[in-house]
Amino acid sequence: MLSAMATGFSRGAVEELSRQKGEPAWMLQKRLHAWEVYETTPTPLGRRGDLGTLRAISNFKFQQLTPFVPAYKGEKLSAAIEESLHGSLVNAQAGLIVQHNGSVIHTQLREELEQQGVILTDLDTAVREYPELVQKYFMTECVPVESNKYTALHAAFWSSGFFLYVPKSVEIENPILAQVWIDAAMAATFSHTLVVADEMSSVRFVEEYTSDVAQEHLALLDDVVEVYAQPESRVEFSNLQDLGQNIWNITNKNAVYGKDGSVTFVIANLGSKLTHETIGASLRGNGSAGELVGIFFTDNDQRYAINTLSDHAALSTNAETLVKGVLTDESRVEFDGMIRVRSKAQQTASFLSAHGLLLSKKARAELIPGLEIAANEVSASHGATSGQIDEEQLFYLMVRGIPRQEAERIIVQGFFEPVLQRIPLENLRIRLRRSIVRRMRGAYQAEADTWVDAQERWEIEDVDESAISLDEHSEEEIKLTEY
Repeated sequence: MLSAMATGFSRGAVEELSRQKGEPAWMLQKRLHAWEVYETTPTPLGRRGDLGTLRAISNFKFQQLTPFVPAYKGEKLSAAIEESLHGSLVNAQAGLIVQHNGSVIHTQLREELEQQGVILTDLDTAVREYPELVQKYFMTECVPVESNKYTALHAAFWSSGFFLYVPKSVEIENPILAQVWIDAAMAATFSHTLVVADEMSSVRFVEEYTSDVAQEHLALLDDVVEVYAQPESRVEFSNLQDLGQNIWNITNKNAVYGKDGSVTFVIANLGSKLTHETIGASLRGNGSAGELVGIFFTDNDQRYAINTLSDHAALSTNAETLVKGVLTDESRVEFDGMIRVRSKAQQTASFLSAHGLLLSKKARAELIPGLEIAANEVSASHGATSGQIDEEQLFYLMVRGIPRQEAERIIVQGFFEPVLQRIPLENLRIRLRRSIVRRMRGAYQAEADTWVDAQERWEIEDVDESAISLDEHSEEEIKLTEY
C-alpha cells in the first residue's frame, strides 16, 4: 500500500517513491537521472530589472514539503469531488479521469471508444501495461527532462497523472475531462499529462486544477503536459487553473507536431499564489499549425510569469498566439513570448499578441514579445500593450447613466470576449465568464448586489461578438470596448 513520504527532496526519496510504486528499472533510472540534472542545474533567477517572479520561486521552501501524498482507499471525498464523479455533466463527456493529490482515484471511458482502441488511464498503469509507448514519449522530445530545473524535479518525483492514446483515424467528438484536486497541506503534487494522437485522429482534452487547502498552509503543483500530434491529427487541449491563492504552480506544456498536424492550446489562469508557466509549440512537420489562446485574471498579490514559444522548424507551418489578461490590486504579470523561425522553415506564417488591462495603479504588467527569424520567406508579426482603462471610454459610458464600476465591468467583458469566442468548448466559455464576473465582484465587494443579474445572464448565454455585454447598453458599448 502506498504511504505518504517524509518531508524533503533527496535521492533517497526518489528511490523510495519508485519502490512504493513498484516501477520497472528503466523508470527508476530515468528518475535518478532527473535528480542528478536537478542537483546540477543552477536555479533560474530571471533577468535584471524584471518583476522578480523567478527570484520568488528560488526562495520557495521546497524542503518543507512532502513529495508524495497518496489518496487513500475509502477516505471521505469532498462534496466538490463527489459532484465531479457523479454530477450531471459526467454523461456529456467521452471520458473522465480524476486525480486526488498524488493518486488517480477514478477513470471512466465510453465503451465504444475502448472498443476502438482508445486508452485512457493513469500514468502509473501506463508505465506497467504500455511501457513501449511511455518509454518512447515520456519526457523525451516534447518536454525533455533537461528543459529546466523544475522539469527535472518533476521527472524525479512525478507522482501520478493521465495517459491518453488515440489510435489512427479515431475521432473523439465529445471532450475528455481530467481533474486534479489538491487538499493536502504542505505537500507537493507532480501531475503529468501525456497525450498521443495517432495519424488522422482527433480529440478534445480538458484539464482542470482545483484546490482546497487551508489558507494558513502552502502547497505546490509542479505539472507537465506533453502532446504529440502525429500526421494529420487534431488536438484541442484546454486547461483551467483555478487554484487557491496559497498554492504555487510551476507548469511546463508543449506539443510536438507531425506533418499537417494541429494543436490548439486554451489556457486560463485565474488562481494560485504564483504561477510560472512555459508553453511551447514545436512545429516539426510540414504544414503543421498551432494556436494558443490564453487569458488570465490576477488580484491581491498574485504573481504570474508566462513564457510562450512558437518554434517553426518545417515548411509551411502556421502559428498564432493571443493572450489577454486583467490585473487588479498589487498583482504582477510577466509575459515573454517568442516566435522562432529556423532556416529551413520557409513559407512560415506566425503571429503573436499580448494585452494587459490594469484596474489598479499598483498592479504591474511587463509584456515582451520577440522574433528570431532565420528564413527569408516568412510572414511574422508581434505586438503587446498594457495600460489602465481609457478614461474617455469610461466617460462615454458614464454620461449614459452607467455607474463607474458597472462601466468598468462592461469594458472588461468586452476586452475578454473576443478571446473567449475563440475557445472551442461552449461549457468552458461559460465557466470562464462566470469566473471572471466572480473575480470582479470580489474587486468591487461594496457593489456586489448589483452584479448578480449580470453574472447570471453572462454565464448562461453564449453570445456572438456583436452582443457581448448582456444588458440594455450592450450592442452600442461593445463596439467601443472590443479591442
